[in-house]
Amino acid sequence: MTAIHERPNRASPSEAGSFVEEFDRLEQDREEKIRALDAEFKIKKRAIQKAVNDDQKEILEDAKKHGVNKGVIRAIVDAQKLKRKAEAMIERADGKVDGLEDDDREFAVDIRTALGNDFAGFGLGAAAVEREEGDDDKQDETTAAVVAAVKGSMTDEEWAKAGGSAAPH
Repeated sequence: MTAIHERPNRASPSEAGSFVEEFDRLEQDREEKIRALDAEFKIKKRAIQKAVNDDQKEILEDAKKHGVNKGVIRAIVDAQKLKRKAEAMIERADGKVDGLEDDDREFAVDIRTALGNDFAGFGLGAAAVEREEGDDDKQDETTAAVVAAVKGSMTDEEWAKAGGSAAPH
């Protein structure tokens, strides 16, 4: 171990060691509390997941009794979930642009305007819309339901602007 040379404004090696020991004790305490909290969180998360899964199972059983295919329900809910996530990501992205300095923000807005704000305006987005717009016979039931749900959530103008066909419904 390296010797600490004593000076008037420097702690002795044993005093310095006591700081290290106390700091390490607090670090170990934090790690233990976080481990316990993680374990408690996992238990609560599993309980919530089970309760919601049970409730959803009942709804799907009731829907089936009334002639509604559970695949349709799941596809629409998945589409809505993706839409919520996309909206949240757009808000975060807009927040990043809003957080820029004035000149940079104006430049970023100009660039974004030049690129277009819609998904279909970009190469991969346009390709995805074109693929989904292609032959509907190639879509499986779930994909067709998701596309129908997304189309149904947009106006004709929004769908056309996104690169969809003229009649979304």
